[in-house]
Amino acid sequence: MYQSIHVRDKAIMVRLQENKIAIKSDEQLFALITEMPEAATDELIDFIKKEYYAQFNKNLEVKGASIAVEIWGHVYAEKFANAIKKLTPLKLADGFAEKICSSCEVINIGNKEHDSNRFVWDWLASFKPAIAALLLNGA
Repeated sequence: MYQSIHVRDKAIMVRLQENKIAIKSDEQLFALITEMPEAATDELIDFIKKEYYAQFNKNLEVKGASIAVEIWGHVYAEKFANAIKKLTPLKLADGFAEKICSSCEVINIGNKEHDSNRFVWDWLASFKPAIAALLLNGA
């Protein structure tokens, strides 16, 4: 079941399960991470990790930087896909954009043994400062 986590006056919907979490990618999340992408995202991650520990009495074994870039990747990919749908009359582009949007509605994050693409986000985590700088500059 999803619970509402309040960060900077935004209600972020999060589901905690053993070895994984899910975050709904919605307007509240987008509003939160566009204010101050790095600081707001880190605040959200800290809160989620504390809640996870409180519920399961163990840490979520995913680095904060990896979670941050995964959140950003999903949220901004969805915005990009929606823009494609509005800009092109091609049905093929609509289908592609819809697939991206549907896979970005929920951000599933898990420990390595429970998340088949964790390695991608872990690798991208090393670029977190550069990615955050791009987001702050509106790129």
